[in-house]
Amino acid sequence: MKKNSKGFTLIELLVVVAIIGILAAVGVVAYNGYTASAKKNAVKTMHAQTLKYVSAEIQKCTLEGASGKAFGSNSANCGQINGNNGATTAVSALVANATDKNPYDSSKKAIENTTGYAEGRISVNGSGKVITIKSCYVTPCSGDNITGETKVTIE
Repeated sequence: MKKNSKGFTLIELLVVVAIIGILAAVGVVAYNGYTASAKKNAVKTMHAQTLKYVSAEIQKCTLEGASGKAFGSNSANCGQINGNNGATTAVSALVANATDKNPYDSSKKAIENTTGYAEGRISVNGSGKVITIKSCYVTPCSGDNITGETKVTIE
């Protein structure tokens, strides 16, 4: 008598499940590396964009004079920005209109008016006619994980 069996044996199924498990474990590790790298690069990009944006808005105020509108303001604020304590006004307007989210904690804004470092945050501070921008890519916020202070001066 001939036995005609179709299908997979239990051993064959266990081998397939083990292979899928190994592939999943490798995939999770790779995925975590990709996401960590993407978050770090997002902070670097936001830092560079913030620096360019601040420089462009300050230049706009220089060109348009006191009647100009900068940093998404609905009313003329360039007169205040070009004044002696203009950096404070500029930073307040920048933070109020910023829409970027912190890549490490999307419930927080990426751009904040502060002097300290925090993971994923672009710290912006204004004093007199100088705007200081700095950021932390990943904890610990020291060494290669931070940008140095980048300063924009209002002329």
